[in-house]
Amino acid sequence: MLLSVIPILPAYDLTATAHFYKNKLKFETRHFGSYLLVKKDSIEIQYVLWEGNEKIQPGSCSIVADNVEDLFANLSSLEMMDPRGSLKDMRLGKKEFLVQDNNGHILRFVNI
Repeated sequence: MLLSVIPILPAYDLTATAHFYKNKLKFETRHFGSYLLVKKDSIEIQYVLWEGNEKIQPGSCSIVADNVEDLFANLSSLEMMDPRGSLKDMRLGKKEFLVQDNNGHILRFVNI
C-alpha cells in the first residue's frame, strides 16, 4: 500500500528557500547542510543544494488541501501567486491555483 510521496527538488540557495517557506507559506523548516526539509501539516518537500553550472529545470508538485478557496484568499493577500495564478475551476468540481517558489518550482494547490 502506498501512503505518500515526498518530492526532492533542487535549490540554488537553501537559506533563501527556507526563508521563502517559513516566512511566506508558514512551513516548518529543517536545514541539514546541503539538504533542506520543509513541512506543514502532512505535506513534506525536500530540497537539495544545486551545485551544477546550468540553470535548474523547474519542477512542480501538487498539494491537496481541504479548503483551497480560503488558502487562495490567504496567499493572494500576501502576493504569493504565480504570475499566471488565479483560482481556476477544473474538471469534476476541482479547483486549483499555482504558487512559484524562489527556485522557479511550481506548487499546485488543489482541493480534495
